Formats: sequence, C-alpha cells, structure tokens
Amino acid sequence: MAQQQFNIQRLGAVFALILGLCACGGGGGSSAAPRLQPSPTVVEPTTPPDTTAYIMDQFFPGKNFAGLRSLARAANPGNPITNTLINCTVLVTEDNLCSFNQIPLLGMETSAPTVDQVMDRVLVSHDWMAVRMREVFNEMPPELLLIMRGITAIVISYDVRPSFYWSGSGAIYIDPDRLWLTTAEQQTIDPAPDYRADLGNVFLFTMPARYVANGDTDLRSLNRDLSSISMRLAGLFYHELAHANDYYPPGRLASIDRTVPMYLATSANGLPSNLLQGTFPLTSVLMDRLAGVSFRSETVRLADQSLTAEDVAAEFQLDVANDFYSYSSSREDLAMLFEEVMMYYSYGLDRDVAVTDLPANLESCSQLRVAWGQRNRVAQTNILPRATLILEALLPELAAAVTLQLDDVVPTQMRVDEDFCTNILVSPSATRSLVLPGAVNTQLPPLFQTYL
Repeated sequence: MAQQQFNIQRLGAVFALILGLCACGGGGGSSAAPRLQPSPTVVEPTTPPDTTAYIMDQFFPGKNFAGLRSLARAANPGNPITNTLINCTVLVTEDNLCSFNQIPLLGMETSAPTVDQVMDRVLVSHDWMAVRMREVFNEMPPELLLIMRGITAIVISYDVRPSFYWSGSGAIYIDPDRLWLTTAEQQTIDPAPDYRADLGNVFLFTMPARYVANGDTDLRSLNRDLSSISMRLAGLFYHELAHANDYYPPGRLASIDRTVPMYLATSANGLPSNLLQGTFPLTSVLMDRLAGVSFRSETVRLADQSLTAEDVAAEFQLDVANDFYSYSSSREDLAMLFEEVMMYYSYGLDRDVAVTDLPANLESCSQLRVAWGQRNRVAQTNILPRATLILEALLPELAAAVTLQLDDVVPTQMRVDEDFCTNILVSPSATRSLVLPGAVNTQLPPLFQTYL
C-alpha cells in the first residue's frame, strides 16, 4: 500500500509538471515564411535508442525531443555551468528535477541582467543560433533584458515548435523560425508545423492579428534583417517572459524556496494571472468554448460550427480580452496583455485584432472579410486596468511609464466588410503609402494564429 501511494504521488507530480507548461509563441500572428522543405541538417545520434522517460516528451502530441537532447550545447563555449543547464532544462526526468540551488533564476543573481549574463544561460542546437541571439539581444530595448530576471535559461533548438515556457525548469524554449537570416540557417530548422495549426479550421470564422508599424505596415511583411527579426522576436520574448514572471514575479524572488524542485517553489494561489482572473475576469462562456477547440484540442459542438463571423464578433467585443488566444488559459490571458502593451511601449507598434470570415480555401486577403476589428484594443477603458494590474506585478519599475503612454491611445475601429489587409489603413483618408521600403504589406501571411 505504501508503495502504491508513493507511485500515485509520483504520477501526480508528473501531471503537475506538465500543467506548468505554457505552449505559445506570441508576436501578433504567424512569423512563418514560405519554407523550403529539405530535411533539417542535424547530427543524428549514433547510440542505441534512449528508452529514458524524459518529461519533455510528454508535452505535445507525437513530439520527441531526442534531437534537442543530442545537440544541446552552451551558446558560450567553455561555460562552466553547461552540464547543469542541460541536465536541468533538457535531460529532465521524474528522478532528475532541479532546484533553484542548482540553477538559480537570473533575478536571484542580479537585479538588471546584461547581455553577457543572459547569454551565459543560453543553450542552442546549432552554433549560428548563438551568434544570432547575441546580435538580437544587442538590438533589443533594456526593458526586455530586465524581465529576464524570471528565467533560469533560454533553450533554442531546431526541433522546438511551438515555443513554450515550463515552470518545471524555469526556462523558455524558443522556436528559431524567427531567428534565421540566411537560407542555410533556415534549412537547419525542422519544417514540421505547429500541432495546433489546423485546430480552428472547423469554424466559419477566424481571428487574425498583427503588429503594425508606422500605421500602415504589417511587421511580418518586412524583409528579414537584424532589425525586423529583433522586433518579431521581441514579441515572442515578451510573451514567454510574461509566463516566467507570472510564476516567479520579481517581488517574490527573495522568498522562493531554493531547496525544492522548481515546480514546487511557486504557489498557484499567488500567481498574477490568478489575481487577474479574480479581479477582472473574462466572462464569455462562448469564447472560452471556441478557444477550447482552437487551442486545447477539445471537441467542437455542431452548433458552434455554424457560427458566423458576426456572431463571434458580437460576443468577443463585449468581453475584456485583448485577443482570442487570451481564452486559451488564464496564463495566456496575462501573456497576451503583457506582450501587446510592451510592444507598444518599446517599439510604438500598434496591434490589430479582428473577426473575419474563414473560407474553405484561403488564398487571398480579399477573402478575409472583416466583421469587426480594432486597433490597440488593450487601451480600451475596460481593458487597460487589466494590463496595469499585470504590469505592476511583472515589471513594477516601468508599470507607471507604460500605463501613462497608453493613456493617450484611443482604440480605432476597422471598417466592416472590407478585407483584413486593406484595413491596415484604419483611416480611409490616410495618405501614407501602403508599401514602405522593404515591405509588401498586402501579402497574405501563411498563417494567422497568434501563438505561432
């Protein structure tokens, strides 16, 4: 009986570890580019198959991280904590759970992480990822480095898709699709799609989103250079770092128990995301149900398959979510708020969210007829207090400054019955050119899901 009870407790621990996973991506829509389809250039393991039960392999349907385990290396060669980083973030089993004594959060060692300190916590599967990551960090605003306090490590690997945060290791795991600059680099990345990519295709509607530069340019349409990929990666980092700082907010770092496994070092009752739901809850049962199908692989109801874009628009605009993905979980609700406000604060980027038709064969932007849409929804009077609440918990040093900047923003409505891409000019009298140098903003990005 004692042994049986022990096994039940162990199963419960593994379940809790998996629940600590936040699989997402952020960044205001897909960053995917048309991809060549060669096999990724990787070094295959030559040893017999590993039968160890690694916890990470239980995260996603049919996913195995054997490639990451065989290729993981420190971004900084000779890093003395390399083995600890790999053991605590990649080679994690039920019997090999690390504590913060073994690998502390960055914020336990410094109140303002530098690029060098962050790079000491980076693992990669390919050397070019380490070079590019340092270049990108040197391009990013200081506030992004500041919220690195909530992580133990950054793992970048060719076979990570989608990007995710895991409280069981305190690390973020990054899909390098937003990181490459050359075709040779792109060809090292596994082209397998995100397992969630088709989940919402059972509906008659979709909810595209994008970041807009200069009032008329989709961020995803910019040519790939260091500046554009840095901005696109910033959206992803703000999203994943929001998860990290949700579990381990800066105000609680000094009181965290460093002796227990990481997933036991936080209390769900004290998470800012739970405070957000308790104070300013999302209330739409319908949107939650639709998100369950689109993001949590739940079974679709027959009646929901006949909902029109107008039906969904009427429901969504009455609640206080800034994005459809906010309904996937309370953790994602927090991350979507933080991502949007920080991208506006750091880069001055507007964010659009819309409800459009979803035709059976989507080939052109002209098919994405807008039933409702809004720019800078997060600045709406009944939504901004939600963002302020999580800013005060996750980034208290800048909460007042970010909120003050958003106080002057007025959300703008899109034009109904025009297509999503034409609606990038929210004012019909705008005189800006639709195409800026290096941008073709009328192109249809391959996918619109906000978590890619």
